[in-house]
Amino acid sequence: MFLNADLHPGLEAYFKEQGLKTATLIQKRVIPEMIDRKSIIVLSETGSGKTLSYALPISSKLKQKEDSGLKNTMKGAPYALIVAPTRELATQIYGVFKGISYHLKFRVRDLTGGDTHAKMKSVANSSYEILIATPSRIKSALQKKELSFNQLQYVIFDEADQLFDMGFKKDLDFMIEYLDMNMVQLGFITATLPVEVENYILEKFPEVSFSRIATETSHAPQARISTYNVKVTPPEKDMVVKMFLEKEAQGRGIIFTNQKNQAQDLFKYLSEKMPKLKMKLLHGDLEIKERESAIRSFVEKKAQILIATDIAARGIDIQDLVWVLNYGLPKTGIYYLHRCGRVARGGKKGIVYNLVASHDAKMISQINEAIMNQKHLNLDVIPESKMKEENKVNKKIEEKKPSTFRGQTNRARGAARVQKTEKEIRNAPPQKVKRNRGIKRR
Repeated sequence: MFLNADLHPGLEAYFKEQGLKTATLIQKRVIPEMIDRKSIIVLSETGSGKTLSYALPISSKLKQKEDSGLKNTMKGAPYALIVAPTRELATQIYGVFKGISYHLKFRVRDLTGGDTHAKMKSVANSSYEILIATPSRIKSALQKKELSFNQLQYVIFDEADQLFDMGFKKDLDFMIEYLDMNMVQLGFITATLPVEVENYILEKFPEVSFSRIATETSHAPQARISTYNVKVTPPEKDMVVKMFLEKEAQGRGIIFTNQKNQAQDLFKYLSEKMPKLKMKLLHGDLEIKERESAIRSFVEKKAQILIATDIAARGIDIQDLVWVLNYGLPKTGIYYLHRCGRVARGGKKGIVYNLVASHDAKMISQINEAIMNQKHLNLDVIPESKMKEENKVNKKIEEKKPSTFRGQTNRARGAARVQKTEKEIRNAPPQKVKRNRGIKRR
C-alpha cells in the first residue's frame, strides 16, 4: 500500500483519486525522514516523485496539528514555505498541494512574479498554512512586512540547483537571515547537485545535520529513455525538424532550442510549412499571460507540440509526453538531464532525439559515454571559448559538406538514419550495448 503508517489516514482518499497504489523509491526513503523531523538533501532524477515525497509528510503533519486543536490564525505567517525558481514550477507545486488540501482541508497560497497587487495584499492579510513562492517575491514580502516567518516550521527549496543557477543567491541570503533554525526543518530537493551548490548549503547551515538521500541514477540519463543522435549542419536543422514531425514523430513532444530567437524562427518556419500542426511557443520574453496560455494549451492537449527554451526544462509534468527533440544541445549536462526528464516520468518510457552539429562534439561524447555505460553525466559547463574555437575550425567544413547525415542510437533499441532529402527516415539495424547498472554516484 502507498499509505505510510505515520501519514494521516485522510490521505487515503487522495491516493484513490490520483490512482496512487505504491510509493516510488525516493518517496519511500524521504517520507520517513521528513516525518522524523530531519532536514534533508534529496538528489533524484526527474520524474521520480520528489514533489510528493515532501508534500505528503508536510501536509500530514499540518493536519495532525490541526486535529490536536491548533489552528493557524496569524495573518501572513505560514507553517510551511516552498521556494521555487520559476513561476511555472511554483504553479505546478501549488497544484499538488491544492489537490491534497481538498481532502485534508488546509489552506495554500502562492506568490510569484507577475501577481497582481490585490493578490499580494491577500497573501499578507489572510491566514494559511502553506505558501509556495519565488525568491524575489519572498524577499519583497519580507521587506514590506507582508510575510512573517514567526511560525515557520518547514522550508523546502525545490530545484535547488536552478535557484542558484538563475542568480537568486542574494535573495536567498536575505531570506535565510529571517529563519529561526531552532524551529525550521529544511529540505533541498534537486535532480542535480553541483559542488558549488552543496558547498553553499553547508556554509549557510553549518549547525544543521542533513540526511542525504540520493538514488543511484541521479546525475545519469534514465535507462527508460531511448536516445537518437542525428548528425546535421546548422542550415539543415529546420528542414530535419519538419521531416521528423512528418515521418517519425509519434505522440506529443517538446522541441528545445537554446535561444528565444531560434524558438521564434523555428515556430514561424513550421507554421508556414505545416499550417495544420497544433503547436505552441514558450520562452522567457513572452508576457506572463502568454506563457501561461501556452503551458495550459499544451497540458490540456490542445497543442501537440511545444517549441521552447529551457524555461520548459523544469516544472512541467506531463505524463503522456512521448519524446523530446534537442534542436541544439545545451552547454551544460544539467540542462540536458532536465530536458530529457520531461519524458519517462512515472516509470514510463520515452525517446530523446538530438540534432548534433560538429561544434557539439564535446557534449555529445559525454552524453554518449554516460548512456552507453549508464554512468553519471559530467555536469561541468563546456567553456564558451572552446566552443567558439571549435566553431571556427568546423565552419568551412560544414559549409562545403552537404549530403548525408546519420542518427545513432545510444541504446540497444536501434538506430535512426536520416537522409537529407525529405523522402524518408529509415531505421538502421539494432546494435547491442552493454550497460553497467552497478555504477554508483561519485
